[in-house]
Amino acid sequence: MESLRDLGYSLETAIADIIDNSISANSTKVDIWCAVDAEPLALAVVDDGHGMTEDELIAAMRPGSTSPTEARSAGDLGRFGLGLKTASFSQGRRLTVVSRKGGATSAAIWDLDALAEHDDWILSLPEPEDIESLPWLETLGDQGTMVLLEKLDRLAEETEGQARSDLLSGKLVVLQRHLSLVFHRFIEGDTVDRRKLKFRVNGIVVESFDPFCRGQTATQELPVERMSIDGETIEIRPYILPHHSKLSPQTWRYYKDRSDFLSNQGAYVYRNGRLMAWGDWFRMIPRGEATKLARVRIDFPSTLDALWTIDIKKSRAHPPPAVRARFKRIIERIAGRSVRVHQGRGERILQPGASPVWTRTVGRDGMISYAPDFDHPLLRAAIESAGPDSETPVRTALLAMGAAFPVDAIYADFADDPKRVTLARDHPDELRGTIAGLKSVLDPDGDMEPRDFARLVLSTGLAGRSIEVIDAVALELYAT
Repeated sequence: MESLRDLGYSLETAIADIIDNSISANSTKVDIWCAVDAEPLALAVVDDGHGMTEDELIAAMRPGSTSPTEARSAGDLGRFGLGLKTASFSQGRRLTVVSRKGGATSAAIWDLDALAEHDDWILSLPEPEDIESLPWLETLGDQGTMVLLEKLDRLAEETEGQARSDLLSGKLVVLQRHLSLVFHRFIEGDTVDRRKLKFRVNGIVVESFDPFCRGQTATQELPVERMSIDGETIEIRPYILPHHSKLSPQTWRYYKDRSDFLSNQGAYVYRNGRLMAWGDWFRMIPRGEATKLARVRIDFPSTLDALWTIDIKKSRAHPPPAVRARFKRIIERIAGRSVRVHQGRGERILQPGASPVWTRTVGRDGMISYAPDFDHPLLRAAIESAGPDSETPVRTALLAMGAAFPVDAIYADFADDPKRVTLARDHPDELRGTIAGLKSVLDPDGDMEPRDFARLVLSTGLAGRSIEVIDAVALELYAT
């Protein structure tokens, strides 16, 4: 039992494993309670599922209560019959389970200190008056189960006072976000033959977090593919997330605050609707900036657990060979589409007809380089105005600026938060002056058409990226 404590659970993965039992019991709401300033520290998971009789509870408290080879129903999230015990002991040394069913209340306790003292499998069945004194028992309804964790020797990490409160508060925030992702389809009601499931942590409702941004119109949902193994169906559904420019600042901050698009790209593997593993391409393609918008949702039933090598924590899933072969073809296709979302935007900015200030060159060795375009009217005007004697120094200075362009710093900032990266700020009060200054350099005699001039201004980037605004200012300047 002591060895079972060290399977590698964190608080959030442990609570998720306990909640699997609540879902298997057809619960519609689950409450997690933890008073960060209480002494002694305790944590409870309370659901309104079908509950257990005393015999059922004793069987559930048995380590390895169900064989992993035993067939489970479509709504059962169990696997080894160990999750309740191993997850609980990973956080504390005392596990109490109270369950109500058919008007009767049953309770059982595993205490690792008692097991060590007596060197025997002693499962305690507390008296009714002892049950009534348990914390948060009043939140348990006429039917359901409460899992109470006490002697939490690992949760607080030997901190005290305000440091302990801050540590535990931070862990509860991580827990909320983990539940919002792992069980997002249950919260949304996106599971077969189940009502929506409501989670609360200390009374705060946990909102679902959809890793596929399905609520955004710019998200691309590609055709689903299905394959059959041993008479069971596996669904593979690819998505391409929107480029950040397609998201509002508020939406971008919401997703950025809860996940990192680069590290969370890859496959999202669901077992009976529960997210098991994510952020992995199974070593079939490299993870990178260009493919960070690609996601693949894979659904498989619990009857195929053995093929997917599910671990006790339900945090790892490895696809069987038949799935890998199909998955490889899919991810190569969708990765290409994710790359095009990025490269397409670059091509629109650097297309030849737009007279870009920068030129993009791909060498015979495949290496890509960028350099100032001396044929651009703005750079050509700057060189010509310097005079013949200064042409070489000006060209050299511009080349040096191009060679010293801070690519690494911009890449790091852009990968972290592209919404904050801008090379030209759009100040409405200064916009007219900027465009007027460009007109004095690019078309001092006013020979150009306003729309052609506006396109040229757009290519410099000095007046922002809104062609509508630039058009309006250009028409005003040429009218005067």
